[in-house]
Amino acid sequence: MRIKLLAIVSLILTLAPALAAGPAFPQETKPLRYGTTISVLNMPIWVARESKLFTKFGQDMEVVLIQGGALITMGILSGELQFSGAGAESVVAARIKGGDIELLACPADSDVVYLITRPEIKTPAELKGKTSAVTRLGSSTHFYLRSALRYIGLNPDKDVTILQLGTEFGAGLASGRVASAALSFDQALPYLQKGYPVLLDLTKTDFIYPASCVVSSSAFVKANPDRVENFLKAYVSAINLIKKDHSAAERAMTKMLRVKDPEVARKTVDTYASLFKSVPLVPDKGLEAVLAELAERSPVPKEFMGRFDYFRDNGPLEKLVKEGWIDRLYK
Repeated sequence: MRIKLLAIVSLILTLAPALAAGPAFPQETKPLRYGTTISVLNMPIWVARESKLFTKFGQDMEVVLIQGGALITMGILSGELQFSGAGAESVVAARIKGGDIELLACPADSDVVYLITRPEIKTPAELKGKTSAVTRLGSSTHFYLRSALRYIGLNPDKDVTILQLGTEFGAGLASGRVASAALSFDQALPYLQKGYPVLLDLTKTDFIYPASCVVSSSAFVKANPDRVENFLKAYVSAINLIKKDHSAAERAMTKMLRVKDPEVARKTVDTYASLFKSVPLVPDKGLEAVLAELAERSPVPKEFMGRFDYFRDNGPLEKLVKEGWIDRLYK
């Protein structure tokens, strides 16, 4: 089964639309690959590519769009990707099973997510027995949905049927295929504008979940410390640019997601720019929430509970902080 899954990942990476990281420049080492989903929390990667920040720091980076964080995680495990943007849940689950994968940076501690329903559904009780959708099981969208359902008093394992619909999972709400969906801001905005019911705004809760974090393998990080450092410099510089120049972020988002409405891009960037952390360290509380969620679905060995450093490597970022590099960037 594992061989079959890795073969599927390789095929997806071959066929996925690869977006070049700017003009070709001579490099001493082969190009790197970064797997990204459609989550807006991947914005620093899109901006780094479009603004040629990868090139500035000597990185030949190929950005590959893939549907679902679970597939991206497999891309790291197979060696097809050197970096990726994945939700902490898929990374932690793979690490518990012995996978060589770790979190290097998380752009925000949580996302802007709304649990939206079809117009005819007004209360949580009316969702019982209905269907909902995510990109893939084990993805960030799955974590969002399960968390939202619990906040409104429903059991995500018993009260609803969850479908995997890929990147079109939000469209299932408009077509009537599903009764509810937990949508991030840019996906939710069209429904909010049309007055669809919102059963929960996760920003109004204590919800914490590090999504679309920068992920790599410990083997790659140890073997390529300079490349990892320069990658993170480009990444942190992109966050700084997003905060200073929203138009740069709007252009990158519009190109990557093919946004047709400029107002959607503007409002999305305005919303997320303040969420991005100047120092995107992987948070304890986010990993704690992930381990608790995984433990609800299947037993997690006790030795992993509370061992946050087993799932992350904040060292490369902490080095930039200690050297004063990030402070100088923001002056």
